Amino acid sequence: MTRPPNRPPLAVRIYGALLGRLLPRKLREEFADEMTLVFADLQREAARAGGGRGVWAGFVALVRELPGLVRLTIRERRDSAATHAGIAHLDERSGIVLDSLMQDLRYAARSLRRSPGFTLVAVLTLALGVGANTAIFSVIDGVLLRPLPYLEPDRLIAVGEGTMGGSPTDMSSTSPGSFFDWRRQTNKVRLAGYSPTQGTVTGGGDPEHLSGLTAIGGLFEVLGVRPLLGRPLVESDETPAEEPVIVLGHPAWRRFYGEDSAAVGRLLTLNGTSRLIVGVMPPGFRFPDADAEFWIPARFDAGFRGNRDQYFIRTIGRLAPGATIDQARNELVAIGDGLRRDWPMYNSNLSINARPLRDTIVGDVRARLLVLMGAVAFVLLITCANLGNLLLARASVRRHEMAVRRALGAGRARVARQLLTESLVLAVAGGAAGLLAGKAFLSLLLAAQTTTNLPRAHAIALDHRVLLFTLGISLAAGIMFGMFPAWQLGRAHASEALRTGARTIAGRQWARNVLVVSQLALAMVLLSGAGLLLRSFALLQGVDPGFTGGRILTFDVALRESNFDFFPETLERIRAIPGVRSAATVSQFPITGRGVGAWFNRLDRPLPAGVTPPGEAYRVVTPEYFETIGLPLRRGRLLGTEDRRERPGVVINEALARKHYAGEEPVGREIYLGAPDNRLFERATIVGVVGDTRDAGLGSDPLPTVYIPLAVMPWWRFSSYVIRTAGPAVEVAAAARAVIREADPGLAIRNVRTLDDVLAESVAPARWSMTLLGVFAAVALVMATLGVFGVLSFVVTQRTRELGICIALGAAPGTVRRMVVGQGLRLIAAGVVLGLAGALALTRLMEGLLYGVPSTDPVTYAGVAAVLVGIAVVASYFPARRATRIDPMMALRSE
Repeated sequence: MTRPPNRPPLAVRIYGALLGRLLPRKLREEFADEMTLVFADLQREAARAGGGRGVWAGFVALVRELPGLVRLTIRERRDSAATHAGIAHLDERSGIVLDSLMQDLRYAARSLRRSPGFTLVAVLTLALGVGANTAIFSVIDGVLLRPLPYLEPDRLIAVGEGTMGGSPTDMSSTSPGSFFDWRRQTNKVRLAGYSPTQGTVTGGGDPEHLSGLTAIGGLFEVLGVRPLLGRPLVESDETPAEEPVIVLGHPAWRRFYGEDSAAVGRLLTLNGTSRLIVGVMPPGFRFPDADAEFWIPARFDAGFRGNRDQYFIRTIGRLAPGATIDQARNELVAIGDGLRRDWPMYNSNLSINARPLRDTIVGDVRARLLVLMGAVAFVLLITCANLGNLLLARASVRRHEMAVRRALGAGRARVARQLLTESLVLAVAGGAAGLLAGKAFLSLLLAAQTTTNLPRAHAIALDHRVLLFTLGISLAAGIMFGMFPAWQLGRAHASEALRTGARTIAGRQWARNVLVVSQLALAMVLLSGAGLLLRSFALLQGVDPGFTGGRILTFDVALRESNFDFFPETLERIRAIPGVRSAATVSQFPITGRGVGAWFNRLDRPLPAGVTPPGEAYRVVTPEYFETIGLPLRRGRLLGTEDRRERPGVVINEALARKHYAGEEPVGREIYLGAPDNRLFERATIVGVVGDTRDAGLGSDPLPTVYIPLAVMPWWRFSSYVIRTAGPAVEVAAAARAVIREADPGLAIRNVRTLDDVLAESVAPARWSMTLLGVFAAVALVMATLGVFGVLSFVVTQRTRELGICIALGAAPGTVRRMVVGQGLRLIAAGVVLGLAGALALTRLMEGLLYGVPSTDPVTYAGVAAVLVGIAVVASYFPARRATRIDPMMALRSE
């Protein structure tokens, strides 16, 4: 006896009857049909595997399914009864939720373990994005976010001089007279000052040069810090009659005394003066930066406390209780008005500015770090998009599995939760790997930082704040890349998936396309930023420093006391070293900083009374300096042995000539530097004009400069030796150091380096930013390329039957390739257009990091777009080529 053609097998009919009898009404109405379809598939598979014994195979399948059906019935009827009775037991529901969560976690672990290749790729991909974010966040947290290690750091401000109508961020140093006027007249803020200083420690082996600070006006009390041992400096220590004292930093204490607490109370010889050690600061104390290793009190006499023409005091303040920074600014404005009135010659254009202390410490590095943080955030977004595509591809082969789960009673939210659980498991694993990658990346960053002068580098560390950040972005990433497949599979109807299998996802390709377009757009933004920095760096390296390069050695020496003969005598001995062509000294080597300055006064054109003269930089040099450094003479003559204090001659650079002698001939004019009653020299004749140098860095404008012979200022104690050699510069370093040591064994020699080292250090911050952003952009480009390749490969796989039919009907291989590549080009075009719009908007934030190139540079954008399109087209070609090799018969049989 045969059954009717459309009548289900007996086992399927029995299974359907059991569902109708056992399941609650709501569950039966929603899922009975789908569950029956699932069982029918199982019965057919069992019949096929049983060699045609369909009836017996169907009953065997029925017996296997009965225990699960009974458990499902009991659970659903129990939950339904509890709902109708209004019984809500919190502990029981918590147990159910926890049990369900554990079940999801176990299932997610098993599912990922069954796909080791996918899991490894996903974890490594996520580790890349999370690791980069972790490392950069560690830097930003240490430099920008972490509180300063002082008492109530938000109440600390920096105060400095500016000019009327100038930038409110100008924070120039002030003079002793102005500083003590500010202190006396302000009530809203307590002020203290400091001045960088240097010293050579002797008496315990080789001399060691240290950087430190001179504290003025109770600096430690304003900062609100206590030493690890002993006491801090106090204002009474600044009295000239008191014994000279010193407070050591923790690194210096550890090196000199091996962390011996008995060091407090001992004497230390600094620059030939014995000082009593009264305190040792704790390991984390840095002010104003990590270079300072000692603090000594200022010891101004009554006359110098009134000086108003030597600007060297940097000022900080602590706001009074209840006062705000705006109130302090208003008070300082009033003080500035009074100083302009009472001391017009020194303050005719004075403006007193105030900013939070943190802002002055961080400086312009904030923009650099925020750009890098934005870059790594984009890398993470691209990573999430890539993983979203991977999960969507994986979901395409799991639609039948999810449909079965839906048919067995799992709701849409339950399916979505399971998929999100898998994503979060991946995210946690990727976050753990990312933490390790971030630690390694951070080590590389800190190693590179040694040449970038990153402030507060000592505060950068992987601590609990960074761990919480890593956990947060990992979980956020898991939700981001898991929501697309969870939403798509959760919304699909189970019966549809059961009937059509995996092919239906091809009709929902838009989600994958959106992710790929997003990747391309983000990659376009990152590549544009990297391209701008690359062009800027290339232009920066092409800047003429103003002097002739070559084999030049330089090092710094600070005399412990004035010695008129030291520099001339040691230069003569250095010139006698084999391989030395010429040697000289200069008070500030080019490229390394602005150095010192003084008021510039023209004797042939004196300023009106009450007008403050402009301050200009000056350099104290030996006559051979210009020849040694290769600084060209423009007119007049260079300095010579005849230019002495009794009859001084000076040389100026072209920048100063343009500023003060526009349309005039400066050679032969007389000038002096300093205040009328405190001149560096009485009068001097300008004997020549030389070319400009880039003193504040290659990206800076030439600094107007006066070159003064050492013979005119023989008491000068700080100089850089400049030695031009015939062979490699490092070969004469040891001999030159020996000359200095023989002349004075108590001197420390520092900053021994070649001209190439100086130039490399000057562009190190720009190179650091360019390299990092370039690496992130390269990662983004690779990710976006893989995204295009993955989507088109997926399309070819899903359309195998369609493409096979086209080929069988005579479609040429070129037509098939163009069809696939055309789809890729549409994605690429959309990504480039969106990315270009984003780049034009976001790269404006980089303007302060660029040199010689605008943030809207069309050449950069065109080049970046061409690179992105070219690589993406190549990524599109390989799936297109694979499409042309489809065997039509094999494609049709596979269906």
